[in-house]
Amino acid sequence: MTGTQHSGNSVARLPTGGEATGLMSLYVAYRTLLAGGIFALGLADASGAITVTGYDSGLLWLSGIWLASALFLGTLWFLNTPWSGLSSVTDLSALAIALFDLVMIAFLVRLGQELGPGLPLLYLVTVATSAALIKNRITASAVAALATLAVLSDSAYQLQQNIIGASDMLSSALLCVLIFVISLLLQFVVGKMTTIAEVADAATTQIATLEEFNEQVIAHMSTGVCRILDGGRLVAINQAGASLLELPALGAVVAIEEINQELAATCRRWRAGEHIAPSPFKRMPESKTLVPKIISIGHDFDTETLLFVEDFTPVTEAAQTLKLKSLGKLTASIAHEIRNPLTAISHAAQLLEDTAADPAELGTLRDIVINNTHRVNEIIENILQLSRREGPKKEPLDLLEWLRLFLHEYEQGQANEGCVTLLAEAPVGVIEFDPGNLRRVLTNLLDNGIRHAGEQTGSLRVTLSLAEDRVRNKIHMDVIDQGAGVPNNLRERLFEPFFTTSSQGSGLGLYLCRELCDSNGAILTYDRTDHGETRFRVSVPINSQAS
Repeated sequence: MTGTQHSGNSVARLPTGGEATGLMSLYVAYRTLLAGGIFALGLADASGAITVTGYDSGLLWLSGIWLASALFLGTLWFLNTPWSGLSSVTDLSALAIALFDLVMIAFLVRLGQELGPGLPLLYLVTVATSAALIKNRITASAVAALATLAVLSDSAYQLQQNIIGASDMLSSALLCVLIFVISLLLQFVVGKMTTIAEVADAATTQIATLEEFNEQVIAHMSTGVCRILDGGRLVAINQAGASLLELPALGAVVAIEEINQELAATCRRWRAGEHIAPSPFKRMPESKTLVPKIISIGHDFDTETLLFVEDFTPVTEAAQTLKLKSLGKLTASIAHEIRNPLTAISHAAQLLEDTAADPAELGTLRDIVINNTHRVNEIIENILQLSRREGPKKEPLDLLEWLRLFLHEYEQGQANEGCVTLLAEAPVGVIEFDPGNLRRVLTNLLDNGIRHAGEQTGSLRVTLSLAEDRVRNKIHMDVIDQGAGVPNNLRERLFEPFFTTSSQGSGLGLYLCRELCDSNGAILTYDRTDHGETRFRVSVPINSQAS
């Protein structure tokens, strides 16, 4: 990948590939101009064109050798020949050039003493360049040490020859300190630059990888992705978008009105700040139904609007399949549940034809017909309520007061008065619930509790307990009876439609109760108390605003 190659080049060239190459090119030009200038002065002095005071004849040979090496090195460098070893900046090539230049500068300082005292400053340029180009800090420091030795040896020679005095040694010492300071400072700066460059290259590589990853994901995803441009124009970003919207080609720009007028109006309202969910649409009457979704990305000053489109056909097919499967299961369950009472009715009718006119037997058979007819009617009524059930009409209810009125009405329809014992903490708060739904849920639970308690103990009594859960901010309504309960292996099926453990039940009561609780934001559960009693719990959130 491009990012990886870039990272590898930055390690080989310091501080980075481009900067190291540019620095070496600048240094090659500098040493060529320096050697050429000194050589030109020698030629001018030798020809008598100008007179250079103190120009030693050896400088002409020295500068000639330096200029020849500079021209040769410059040619190799700018021609970028791989066999020369100078096609890239390495420690070895930078060290070789630095050592050669230190030797040249040492001879230049020795032979050109009368040209001026500033020649030793040339060490600074070579030391600074080597500190910037050589990766190994010990090697770069060694170059600075050699330059320092050269300065000190030359100063010691001049002091021995009485060319300079002892007081002049201070300037030489300061120059040595300056050489080391510049070398160490540049090594530190270049080291930091190298670390930053490596981190930047790694980040660039990672970003490039993520970009390629995102491009592949977008290109192969089944959801169409499009950009909404200014002026109500649209362009597909991936092939799925172009295919679903039936665009002439990927990247083709079309007006949104050509896709769908309603979608175009929704996009305009969205960009105006009115975020309305768009409706499904078709590009053509014979096209697939598409589900659009509009989102905005970016900052306030630089935003982009994206349109996502998905094929709605799999969803509709899955829903249709699920509907047919559910319908088949429901039909089979209804047929199974109605078959038993119809068989009983048919059998009783046959017995009515064959039996003698015994009033006792006739009454028994008549009760069988009536009871099973009621059972069939109950099954049909429950199914109709499930199919015609509307959304709940919630009202704030003072639960304790509402339950007292409800239980008074409920007990009036029971054979034994006082069949329900109400245990409540006062007050228990206000809830939001549909009164009709809550009445049906509690009536079903109380009827079940009384029936099962009578079958088990003969006592037709249940307990309705209220408790406030302040931690979860809920009220628990517990219907507790002394019945045998539900076996552990059947608990998971307790709230399934048409599941019942009683021969007299339709199997829809508890299912309908849970559905009504769910629609009102309540939770219906079943468990056993610590004393082994059967408990159905309705947990309802407390209306904190009303209370």
